[in-house]
Amino acid sequence: MTPDIDFDAITAIIAEIAAEEVKAKLGILSRAEVTEKSAGDFVTTADLAVERRLGAALQDLTPDAQIVGEEAVSEGRASIAGLADDHLSWVIDPIDGTGNFASGYPLSAVILALVRKDEVLAGWIHDPYSDRTFVGSLGGGAWFGGRRLSVHTPSESRLMNGSIYGRMFRRSTGFQATWARGRGKMGGVFNARCVGHEHMSRLAGLSHFGGYSKLFPWDHAAGFLMHCEAGGVGKLITGEPYKPSNADIPGLLAPDEDIWNKIHDIITTPEVV
Repeated sequence: MTPDIDFDAITAIIAEIAAEEVKAKLGILSRAEVTEKSAGDFVTTADLAVERRLGAALQDLTPDAQIVGEEAVSEGRASIAGLADDHLSWVIDPIDGTGNFASGYPLSAVILALVRKDEVLAGWIHDPYSDRTFVGSLGGGAWFGGRRLSVHTPSESRLMNGSIYGRMFRRSTGFQATWARGRGKMGGVFNARCVGHEHMSRLAGLSHFGGYSKLFPWDHAAGFLMHCEAGGVGKLITGEPYKPSNADIPGLLAPDEDIWNKIHDIITTPEVV
């Protein structure tokens, strides 16, 4: 059961913080305000500010919930293992697509999910630049601007678009045969370097599938919830239900079971040697 929370109030909090800490700071950060946690994995002073402010606001609203932010986990101050426990946890991605943001490119998102016992109860994905927020709750559907969302299945497979991340998938014989030469019988593949926008694109019916070799909960908990609430299929690559406490098993989203199975078979063929 989803706790009694004010969805509109939380949406407003996210929007305010994102406007002040992300949109207003796009393209103006100094080099000293951008660092790398590891090669190609960026963090900025804006990430830290969003996580701190949003975490504090959520703690005020739900004092008994724990805060699991991407940067807190990176620094060892929080752990995703606790998402399987019997208490509420807020999972925060302060800036999804930090590489884009740090480069001054306006393609990033603020993502928030509410989790208990490895079940995603609610989720928000917010675009700071257009001030759009996609919201979903377990059993309550996925919504944008008062409109209930439904995933879209194209009339022909070649009209699909999707995202595939991870060397294990992209080096498979199936991926090479299907997408290495560009658009083909199963459509085309693009990566936005911002999975939040990819989740929003699927919810808006503009793209259709996504395969991800890593499922960090700050990236995917809200998106998997809303995709399924919008009528799509989102599962671990093993066929088991998505669990936010396990980031190491790859996952796949598709508009229906048939397409899920087809793409699963493509990307899990043996790797090209």
